[in-house]
Amino acid sequence: MDIAWIGHAAFRLRGRDASVVMDPAPSSTGFRLNRPQADVVTVSNGAEAHSWITGVAGDPRSLTGPGEYEIKNVLVTGVPTPGPTANGESESSQNIAFIVTIDEIIVAHLGDISGPPSGDALEELNRADILLLPIGGHGHMDVETAIKIMGLLDAKLVIPMLYKAGSATADLDDIESFLKATGATLPEESENHVNLTPRDLPENTTVMVLSPRGEMD
Repeated sequence: MDIAWIGHAAFRLRGRDASVVMDPAPSSTGFRLNRPQADVVTVSNGAEAHSWITGVAGDPRSLTGPGEYEIKNVLVTGVPTPGPTANGESESSQNIAFIVTIDEIIVAHLGDISGPPSGDALEELNRADILLLPIGGHGHMDVETAIKIMGLLDAKLVIPMLYKAGSATADLDDIESFLKATGATLPEESENHVNLTPRDLPENTTVMVLSPRGEMD
């Protein structure tokens, strides 16, 4: 399975049988989506920066609410979680975190979550091998809360998102405080995607920093 960070909260997962685009973002976020082909699009909330479905090519199935879905051998579960705060991007407090099983790897995209999940949502998210975690604050989840969620979940790989990187236009914190809190470091040359099999996953929780693929010149 190949996972690429496009920028903001937008990711593309590409497996043997299907591709998934998560929280597609318009160019107003500072990143080019470049019309990726997809079979599935997931949208965590209705803010434009998380829901630009028209920027995705193909004829994808759009998932915007909780539930369980199976599309082209990809399993997707959407669970409601605490949503963004009043001064964030979304007008409502609803947020859907999506858990995607693709090529025997489970990826959890937390969307614009604002606080720790609980109950059934926590149980579902705790299945994830890879966690896509917002950290940028300013109406989105801050580093302190992100660290708490990392502690609650048992993901082997954590990829930060929704922070000030590249050509981002949103008012967000950079990654430095998150790296300091987790003891992680920036790679000398960061990639904008990574290809993984279940065998490649680390034994202990590891932070992986990707560069945004959709960065504008």
